[in-house]
Amino acid sequence: MKRAYLTALLLVCIVTGFSPARSVTLTVDPDRVVSEIDNKIYGHFLEHIFHSVNGGLWGEMIWNRSFEQNEMGQWAVTGDNIAQEGMGTNVRLTFGDPNWQDYEYTLEAKKTGGQEGFLILFRVKSEEDFYWCNLGGWGNARHAIERGSKGRGRWGTVGPVVDGKIDRDKWYRIKIRCEGPKFKVWLDDEKVIDFTDGADAHLAGCVGIGTWATQAVFRNLKVKSLDGKILYEGIPENLARRNAARFWQPYGPAEVYLDRTDPLNSQVCQKIVTGDEGGGLLQQGLCIRSSQSYEGSVWLKGDAPEGIIVRLVGDNRQQTEKSIGHPSSEWCRYSFTLKPEWSSDNASICIGPKAKGRIWIDQVSLTPGSNKGGFRPDLLKAIAELKPPVIRWPGGCFASSYQWKQGVGPQHKRLPHPREIWDDLDVYSFGTDEFVGMCRAVGAEPLIVVNIGSRAWNSDADTHDYTQDILDWIEYCNGTADSEWGKVRAENGSRKPYNVKFWEIDNETWHTPAPQYAEEVLRLAPLMKKVDPSIKLLACGSGGMGRNNRNGMPYNRTVIERCAAVLDYISIHHYENPDRFADGPRNYEEFFRELGGIIKASGNPDLKIYVSEWNAQSTDWRTGLYCGGLLNAFERCSDILTMAGPALFLRHTSANSWDNAFINFDNRTWFPAPNYVVMKLWRDNYAPLRLDLAGETVPLNVVATKSKNGKTLYCKAVNPVQEPIDVVLNIKAGFKIRKAGIQLVTADSLRARNTLDEPNRIHPVLAEVKTEGTSVRFNMPAYSAAVVSLSR
Repeated sequence: MKRAYLTALLLVCIVTGFSPARSVTLTVDPDRVVSEIDNKIYGHFLEHIFHSVNGGLWGEMIWNRSFEQNEMGQWAVTGDNIAQEGMGTNVRLTFGDPNWQDYEYTLEAKKTGGQEGFLILFRVKSEEDFYWCNLGGWGNARHAIERGSKGRGRWGTVGPVVDGKIDRDKWYRIKIRCEGPKFKVWLDDEKVIDFTDGADAHLAGCVGIGTWATQAVFRNLKVKSLDGKILYEGIPENLARRNAARFWQPYGPAEVYLDRTDPLNSQVCQKIVTGDEGGGLLQQGLCIRSSQSYEGSVWLKGDAPEGIIVRLVGDNRQQTEKSIGHPSSEWCRYSFTLKPEWSSDNASICIGPKAKGRIWIDQVSLTPGSNKGGFRPDLLKAIAELKPPVIRWPGGCFASSYQWKQGVGPQHKRLPHPREIWDDLDVYSFGTDEFVGMCRAVGAEPLIVVNIGSRAWNSDADTHDYTQDILDWIEYCNGTADSEWGKVRAENGSRKPYNVKFWEIDNETWHTPAPQYAEEVLRLAPLMKKVDPSIKLLACGSGGMGRNNRNGMPYNRTVIERCAAVLDYISIHHYENPDRFADGPRNYEEFFRELGGIIKASGNPDLKIYVSEWNAQSTDWRTGLYCGGLLNAFERCSDILTMAGPALFLRHTSANSWDNAFINFDNRTWFPAPNYVVMKLWRDNYAPLRLDLAGETVPLNVVATKSKNGKTLYCKAVNPVQEPIDVVLNIKAGFKIRKAGIQLVTADSLRARNTLDEPNRIHPVLAEVKTEGTSVRFNMPAYSAAVVSLSR
């Protein structure tokens, strides 16, 4: 009879395609503690990229408040000069009439930084059809004319190539003569190129200036016909009249341009010139809510007899405005409060003269009155609900050029980050004091990554004392109020030391050979400990992606063998292909064990592993499965691995890469990615005592833990396969099960995800768990993660 039943069941399975659940039987011994789990494995990492802080967590609504971030290379007007301060490649500014034919184009140019020289454009019909004279190109070694033609791919050299270079900080006189297909180029009155193009030469077009990985200044731009008639002279109109910084745009008939003559701070402010109708600058994308007050300020100087107006405009043209006075010849801060009686998801702020005026504007700010301590409440709450024990900051690669002293003190005196990275030029509105305040607000220990001044990230590495910056930073955070930098901290609002315990010696230093980095660690460690002997030091180890993480083991070995005695942690990174959500965690766990062996044989066997960056590169359900599996690996390796933190933490949804963040937001709201959902579930059910777990867990990824008081057991499990798994969990005698529960997370597809419109599509649900004496039974659906809790 039994055989007949099994045969019938098999036939049903074959015909229907249904496969019965596999089963796993496991035994937990509540009295056998294998190791203690440090809750810092549930740490996090905050980096100033993709507007995670500026325009995100820090509740400032204005992006690019001081106008330093500009499209394609920071073109700006300084008096009669045109400055190009970016270090991008193929940076162009064209102007004039595309119908010009024969002319002479003269100008002066000076290189102020970078690798090459100048690009002087002529006969420009479009972005693809043009000539440029590349002076100091090819590594600042040659001069030549290059031609671009639509349909021919990348531009290329035409005519003679002349040896030559462009020196830094020297003004050069440049002239280009176009006559039919004939082109001549003079550099400091010396003819360097004389070339006649073929029958298909470009015979008409405007002119321009440009750079390639170089900063430069241009002046005295003039175009005249061959009979001497001036066709163009002065600042290009498209730069002088309508050149607004990124995220800003003109409104009304205003002329706006970037000005470097006398900014309030840093290098750029905006100049606005208006007629009788007024006008100014606006920024869109503000989330405005009815009856909410908005506190703002702006720094102004100039002349506006009818005064300045600040206005909020809704997407249905609702308006709330405030007059803020008359600027003078000196920079002055003007504050305002706006309280609209309407709501909009895409409102604009407009600032400018009511009528005729000529003003300069800098440091614009607008924050909701609902902000707590300067933070956006919903994002701060999202962080707090993860209960992070430790938060690493400020980077990441952001840390490797971070100038901490420019990020403390009054906001209007803070300078922006020296580099634009990952779609963000941070303005340092959120500095050391704000970071520590955020950590205190969410109950986390702060961990600071210092900039050691590597040449790869700091252009002033040979002239600036970055070692002293590190020592001063430690004193600022931990020194008494009567110490040199502790006094500065006290002046900034905190007499009591912050007592920052964890200090990491830069980030991803793999551009430096391991022996050289190890020497730097050995040099810095005693200096840092001299400022505060109680701090814990972390050094950079390897990084990896997917299966190649072992490629970094020689780097780890060198740093550990040479520096273990002065360190407390080795900091490693790993990012995973999300398709490897099943085997990736196991593979990385083997790496931890191998690294633990190197540590054990070192001069400091108590050195611990810190996985300071980890994630699967996705925000679909695969990354949730990976997250659960890797957190279990951390718990199993708790004897050698005691701290960790994923990346990215927060990311604005406008970002164009690195779609793996835990907290994803726009100007209105946010949603948790599956990694957030799973990590929160695991963290909510953290218990410090890992228990012995017997039985074959495969294909599941499972750990068992016990609360400190011994009253609750937890089983965290991930099923990374497409079949459901029935689990029998036997509890050894001595633990009487009074209550059992299970929280389950799964999805209808591996590519399922939460969104701004569906933030809870993937979330934990209660499921069925059966208790039979000292055993519990539950089912793990395909591709699922769950936590079972048992209380006595």
